[in-house]
Amino acid sequence: MASSQVSLIGAGRVFIGPRGAEKLRFVGQCKEFKLDFTEETKELKDYVKGVGVADSISFISKVETAITFASISVKNLAMALRGVESVSASQTLTSTHTGYPGGLIQLAGIGPTAVTVSLALDTWAATTAYAVGQLVKPAAGTHYYECKTAGTSGAVAPTWKIDGTDTTDGTATWADKGLRVLTPTQYEITSAGIFIPDTSTRFAETGTPVEVTYTTSEGSNIEALVKAGEEYQVVFAGKNFARSGKPLSVDMYRVKFSAPKDLAFIGDDFATLTLTGSLLSDDTKTGEEISAYCNIKMVG
Repeated sequence: MASSQVSLIGAGRVFIGPRGAEKLRFVGQCKEFKLDFTEETKELKDYVKGVGVADSISFISKVETAITFASISVKNLAMALRGVESVSASQTLTSTHTGYPGGLIQLAGIGPTAVTVSLALDTWAATTAYAVGQLVKPAAGTHYYECKTAGTSGAVAPTWKIDGTDTTDGTATWADKGLRVLTPTQYEITSAGIFIPDTSTRFAETGTPVEVTYTTSEGSNIEALVKAGEEYQVVFAGKNFARSGKPLSVDMYRVKFSAPKDLAFIGDDFATLTLTGSLLSDDTKTGEEISAYCNIKMVG
C-alpha cells in the first residue's frame, strides 16, 4: 500500500533568463528557493445579529518568489543590481596622482601588478629662482633633490651628487634625497590601488605627487543601477530527496525581481544575495485550469 505521506526536501538547479529568451542560465548554488503567498480576505459583518461574520471570501492577492543566491557571480550581481557587465582586459597604464600618508591611491582597473611608484617632480630648470624646500629632479638620473639654500640655478645643469652630499648650483644648494622610485616596502598594493602607510616619510601630509606605472588584471566590470527592472523566466530543475530523489520541477513564466535589500562584502560567513520577485500573469498561458503564473511538476 502506497504511503499517503509525501515529504519534501528539495535540491537542484535554478535557471533564469530574460522572459522570451531561448537561453536559461544556470545561476549556481542557491541556498533557498521558495514561494510566498499573500492572501486577502473580505468579510461581511452580520448586521442582523450584530456579532460575527455573515459571509466572507478570500483570494490570493500576490505570489512572490524568494531566491537566496550562494553564488555571487558577475552575472548574478549584474541581474540583481540592474547593471551592465563588461570584460576588462589587462593593460599597462601610467598615471599621476597625489599621495598622502595613510591614504589610498586609487588606480584604474582591478588587481594592479608590476607596479612602479616614483615621485612626480618638476624637472630642474636653468637660471630659475628656487626657494628652500622645493623639490626637483634632474633631466637625467634616478635621484631627486630638495633646495637647501635658496637661490638662482646656474646656466647649465650641475653635476648632481648621488652620495648624500649637497650639490652647488649657481647660488642655490641642493640636498640629495635619494632615489625617486619608491621601494615596494614603502607602499602596499591592494585590489583597488596603492595604500600608503600613515608612518610613511616619503609623503607629505599636504600631499606628494607621484607617477604610477602598473598593469591591470583581466576581470569584469559591473555598472550598477543603470537599467530598469527586467522580467525573467525562472525554472527549478530539482529532486525531492525525501522521496528517494524523485523528479521535481517548477516553471515561473513571468517574474519581476525587486532590488536586493543588502549585500555583505565583509562578514563571518559566505555571502548570500536574496532576490524577491513578483509572479506576474502571463497572457500567453490560456485555457481552462491553466495557470498564468507557474507550473509545478513532481513524481509522487
